[in-house]
Amino acid sequence: MTPEFQTIAALIVVALAASYLIVRALRKRRNPGCGSDCGAISPEIRKLQARLKQRD
Repeated sequence: MTPEFQTIAALIVVALAASYLIVRALRKRRNPGCGSDCGAISPEIRKLQARLKQRD
C-alpha cells in the first residue's frame, strides 16, 4: 500500500468515528431520562407530579 492511500484511509476512519460520537452525544442530549412515560417512577412521584401540574 502506498503511504498516500494509508493516510486517506486513516483520515476516513477517524472522520467516521468522530461523526458517530458526535451524533451519539446529540441524541443523548435530546432525550435525557425517559420522559413522562418512564415505568420506573413510583406512584408517589406520579401523584406529586399531578399536584404540580394542577397548580399551573
